Amino acid sequence: MMQSLLSSSVEQDIVTDPFPYFSTQTAIAPEVCAQLITEFPPLETVTQGMPTASNERFSYPARLALSNKGLSPLWREFIEYHVSQAFLNQFVQLFQNQIRACYPNFEADFGRIDQLRAGIRGLDDFSNADVLLDAQICINTPVVGAPCSVRRGHVDAPNKLFFGLFYLRPEADFTTGGDLEIYRLKDREQVYRGGFVDDRYLKLVQTIPYQTNHCVIGINSIRSLHGVTVRNVTDQPRLFFNLVGEVNRPLFDTSPYALSPTWVDRTIEQSAKAVKKLARVVRSRTA
Repeated sequence: MMQSLLSSSVEQDIVTDPFPYFSTQTAIAPEVCAQLITEFPPLETVTQGMPTASNERFSYPARLALSNKGLSPLWREFIEYHVSQAFLNQFVQLFQNQIRACYPNFEADFGRIDQLRAGIRGLDDFSNADVLLDAQICINTPVVGAPCSVRRGHVDAPNKLFFGLFYLRPEADFTTGGDLEIYRLKDREQVYRGGFVDDRYLKLVQTIPYQTNHCVIGINSIRSLHGVTVRNVTDQPRLFFNLVGEVNRPLFDTSPYALSPTWVDRTIEQSAKAVKKLARVVRSRTA
């Protein structure tokens, strides 16, 4: 059977604060992980030929990967398993108590947790599935110009039940940064700008290094705050595998916790707008 990213985990491995997740440094057999890296598809496949910018994310979804004969058999098999009913069953077996704790009305809204039906996002819909799965081959493009983060503190889309990240860092990549950070709120509750929260309202809980064979999988909730650290300038892409499980309606709403701007917030926002306006003027005069 294809190795699952959940195979080595038990319920006791789950951390529940600030939200339910587990992380492991040895998700699958090292030789299988090494083969996935060796057979990682060309960047042109993942980007689908689109132009790229510095440290930009591209995701190649399962709906395309499963029919792409240019991908290696191992990659297609790996993706196929992680969008299967077997994988959803494995996830539910591991996280069912945490799903109920996070979402007490989940079964009333979506049906019995132990009977959830899996579908593939982009191929199936909620008429024949309860959870639409995706397993994406992903990159962040090389960083040019200046160090930057692809995405700071945020929660994922509210219709996402769970998220998963599996890192496939090549041996030749010595770039600093690109680590995953897990956060909790410091003291204020009304700090959300959509799904994003500014760093000054966040307290770091754990850093999960961008290292080969590291994996983190967790329940998505209004408390599932995470972000990626700044990557240094590099010619190396950041390689990873992304898991998604979506349901047919939002599980939470950040709007009641929207940031009420203080004078500091307003000053920062006004300053940012002024800088952008000045940059436009400079560009127009030098064009």
